[in-house]
Amino acid sequence: MVVLTMHASTPIRYAGHEPLSPTPFVALAVAAALSVAMWQLVEARLGRLTHPAHGEMVRAAQKMQAATQVARAQRAELGLSQPPAFDPNRTGLLGSEFTETTTSLGDPAAKRTATNPDLAAALVGRIAELELARGTPVLVVVSGSFIGANIAAIAAVETLGLKPVLISSLGASMHGATDAALTWLDIETELRAKGVIAAKSIAAVIGGGGGVGGTMGTDGIAALRAAARRHGVPLVENRPVEALIDRLYTLGAAAAGDRPGLLINSGGSVAALGTCANGATLPPMTRGQVLTCTDGTPGLIVRASNADMPVLHLLNMRALAADWGLPFDPVPLPMVGNNRAVYGMPPKPRQR
Repeated sequence: MVVLTMHASTPIRYAGHEPLSPTPFVALAVAAALSVAMWQLVEARLGRLTHPAHGEMVRAAQKMQAATQVARAQRAELGLSQPPAFDPNRTGLLGSEFTETTTSLGDPAAKRTATNPDLAAALVGRIAELELARGTPVLVVVSGSFIGANIAAIAAVETLGLKPVLISSLGASMHGATDAALTWLDIETELRAKGVIAAKSIAAVIGGGGGVGGTMGTDGIAALRAAARRHGVPLVENRPVEALIDRLYTLGAAAAGDRPGLLINSGGSVAALGTCANGATLPPMTRGQVLTCTDGTPGLIVRASNADMPVLHLLNMRALAADWGLPFDPVPLPMVGNNRAVYGMPPKPRQR
């Protein structure tokens, strides 16, 4: 038997074809470098390079995902899970339509939009623009109306190493934290107990008319007072509205230890908006702009802007979603890190 052997470096020849010469390494390296350069050029022109705060954005969104899992389990344990028609993504971040602690009408689509973990990432991007030093106090005013936005705000602030100073309005519009057995303070406490967040409310108001339950019955007011007591949160019930907001502003400033670097508001509480007729039309982000109050008593948002404090205002979710590149009422919820409008490089401001 004859065994044919071939040296390893000998190219195999096929009938009618000559072997190709190996491509020099230098040529391969140059081609690879040009390919990467072209990719970066295209991405840069599209404004899609990774955001400088991409890591923090992903961590904040993941923190919100963890909070959603805790809230879902807590709601299910109490038998308060909502039907798929209201909570199709099974987040556990929507409450009952109408109860004794409901303050007003509410749009479930807006509340579902606020359950998107990418909202926490988008907030990180907006806060990062302010270049606040780690440890800077941030006044966070939350409402029972938008559980998802409350969690997103806290997740963003804590992920960036800032200090949240939390003030809570306990009443809620429809499909918020409307269940007396599962108020916002109950959710906040459970998230803290599970190690998802560290923040605890320094003060609370009942919410509703005048910030003191003016649109609720006595049973609802009693339920929210009981919630504040069981969680050891001081309840502010000063009257009139101006005195209530004065007290909250003083408490917030004292807890911050210095001038807060930012105010974030979630929802449409009297504490945040006051009784201003234009409160619902305030923009999602205010920086270097003094807001005014039309026909009423200014709340914490207007006071903060008058003190030259940046404000992030999470209320008009449809407008906010369009402005920040978030889907409105998404089903299912998007995959974290997959939305380039949120996680990509922010577009450069146009030259004028």
